[in-house]
Amino acid sequence: MRIKLKYLIMFIFSALTLGLFVTVGLAADGPSAYIRYVDQGATVDISVYWDDSASGGPFDCYWANDVVPSGGSLAWSGAMSKNNGTGTTKFVTLTGATKYKNYYFKVANGSYLTVVRSFPVDFNNVSNSERKQNDYAHGNFTPDTVMCGSCHVTHAALKSQLLRQATYYELCMSCHSNSNSQSKYDVESGQVNVGGGTWADSLAGPILSGFASSMHNVNDTGSVDTPVHGSDPTKILTFTCISCHTAHGGQNDNYRLIKKTIYPANNDWNPQTVSLTAYAVVGSDPTEGEEAYYVSGNSEFCSSCHLDYDQGTAHEPGGVYQSVYRHPVTVGFTVYSVESGDLFPTSGDNLPLQYYSGASAADKRTAVVCGTCHYAHGTSKSFNISLPPSGTTVSDKNILRLDNYGTCQSCHKK
Repeated sequence: MRIKLKYLIMFIFSALTLGLFVTVGLAADGPSAYIRYVDQGATVDISVYWDDSASGGPFDCYWANDVVPSGGSLAWSGAMSKNNGTGTTKFVTLTGATKYKNYYFKVANGSYLTVVRSFPVDFNNVSNSERKQNDYAHGNFTPDTVMCGSCHVTHAALKSQLLRQATYYELCMSCHSNSNSQSKYDVESGQVNVGGGTWADSLAGPILSGFASSMHNVNDTGSVDTPVHGSDPTKILTFTCISCHTAHGGQNDNYRLIKKTIYPANNDWNPQTVSLTAYAVVGSDPTEGEEAYYVSGNSEFCSSCHLDYDQGTAHEPGGVYQSVYRHPVTVGFTVYSVESGDLFPTSGDNLPLQYYSGASAADKRTAVVCGTCHYAHGTSKSFNISLPPSGTTVSDKNILRLDNYGTCQSCHKK
């Protein structure tokens, strides 16, 4: 059956998404906030501190560890009871928090906003005792933090910016590696710690050869110079972990510390600003890992490097460098959809986007984006088929979520 596609022109954001971006993307920054933990054995108490006299204050604090049914925003609690700290410092405490769940805290008053993340883990690990103060090395630092020393050293640095390691890969893997995971996230093997010694598949996939059959190569202990598919073939990108991620965040930052300014972005490879809003939540069954709720920016982020891929459709060619037909994706202000709702991903499909039966056409979780078919880091799936009529074998296709053409079948079910 031939599938007929059509454009659905939408406003920049739906009312829900607009409300979210006014809150997260366009609001004035609220006060700096930091987190302390008290280990209660099976649970942990999380306290959030801030200066209540900062510009825009006084502030209230709210928490969330899940999203509203549409997935368009976090399911915030009511204002928490504030306590007095030292001087103008206020704090709130969430008691009985579940370890290895993701928690979000919002310190806000009107247009002034700070959102910080918390990933409470097991705190009494002798080899990693600094976790007692802060389990998040990228921001939300306490005044007496020890976390700066995880990445920086004052007098014996091996790389600029006083970095402890000689390469970005070695630095990131000092916490995120398969052999020495000091984080909830093992990036090399594509796993996420769900507690109790159990690991589940992560949302981004593996990035180390041996775990991944196809991947973005960011291991700058060797060569990471690479051409970019769908971009200027004469340009070479030196691709590392920090090509996509920023090291410092914690206050109104993009999902997964995705950089807000991306290189390259156009013919001249000038910077492009990208707002990627999404949420990773741990459901009632933590052994399933995390669920991703994408709100906006997924395809825009990928196409800031892969320039041609935001200009393709199935019924007309497009692209800056190569004019060909491409699978339509959600880009800019246009949502490409199908006329039959049966072709949307449905509950049980092995896709990263969540299905919501009441979603509107503006809800990008029901449209195809780059993350629908591809992992961000890498995949252990294989692509190894012989194509008729020549019998030419094609293998190692680009970081697909399922073996061979299983990703296509997951939606189209031919």
